[in-house]
Amino acid sequence: MNKLIKLLIGVGIIVLVVVIFLLYVKPKYTNIEDRKDVLEVANQGEYTVFIEDKGKGVGVLKIYDGDTNMEEEAEGIIGNLHGIKWSKDGRYFIVTEGTDMVGTTYIIPVENREDIASIRTIGEVIWSPDSSKLLIGVENHQNESIDLAIYYINSQIVEPLIEADKYTDYLPKYWDESNHIGYVKINDDKEEEHSYKYDLSKEEELMNIILSGEEKHVSRAIALLPELDYDKLEKIYGEGSVIDLLRWLSDQEIDEIGDIAILIDLMDGFIGEEYFIFVESLGNTYIRDKIKFIKALSNRPEKIEEVAYALNDIHIYDREDQSIVEDLDMIVNSKELNDEQKRIGIDLINYYAACGT
Repeated sequence: MNKLIKLLIGVGIIVLVVVIFLLYVKPKYTNIEDRKDVLEVANQGEYTVFIEDKGKGVGVLKIYDGDTNMEEEAEGIIGNLHGIKWSKDGRYFIVTEGTDMVGTTYIIPVENREDIASIRTIGEVIWSPDSSKLLIGVENHQNESIDLAIYYINSQIVEPLIEADKYTDYLPKYWDESNHIGYVKINDDKEEEHSYKYDLSKEEELMNIILSGEEKHVSRAIALLPELDYDKLEKIYGEGSVIDLLRWLSDQEIDEIGDIAILIDLMDGFIGEEYFIFVESLGNTYIRDKIKFIKALSNRPEKIEEVAYALNDIHIYDREDQSIVEDLDMIVNSKELNDEQKRIGIDLINYYAACGT
């Protein structure tokens, strides 16, 4: 019995110690900024990225997750690290290894930290306001000078903004919210600060509309579609960005007759998977308001047969609550359509029906 009592007392003491520890001892990873071995810290939401000093000028990059109270080391990123910067959207952060002037900048996505990209940079490395680009200095091997350039995050492509001659260097200074880019021009040890307004391309303007999630700009987005360079879109935003754009489009409520007419005009521009996603946008628009769709189509009468085949490709009348007979009756008896528009609607139904014969 005495042994049992001693055992219970011992267990009780252990439990008490654990409780006191949990109540009064702070977790290991709180107040990272106060740790003596931390050289630099940058916070974003639940994440803290920091450089831990390993001595002799060597630092390692670590990421602390406040939700799990765990930290991990970024594999392979070690050395004279500095310049941690988060993208404005919080999806990426960068850090540079090297001197203050020349180094290798690592771009790390928060959600997939093994998918690390890197680029040799000179001078300051600066995020664009839309988080899709970096403003950097890069070596011009031909002239042995420094170009001002843009690095596209998604495609990992570098594009010169200002190309240097052999007597001049250009270094990044800032990229502000109004899209003004500042840079330093260096010529024979003479430094001059300059700036200019970076004009968004049609592709960037469209993606900014998509990322903003503001429905009031859908008409503007559709108006940009005919002017897009889809190769450039993928260069800026990465492989698959055209598919992402079309999927976004298929989710929008497109109810302006002019916008619908633009979609009809663009039907020939896509093939394969892109075609079927695009036609889904057309089908959704048709289902939402057939009267407006027919009015738009009446402005593009040469497209009637093509539209009918497209709607048949996605089996629009095999869907629930869709009746070709009821729609034909609706068109014939509509008070919103004139005789010419009714003829367009009837032809559309007839062409669709003929697809199945």
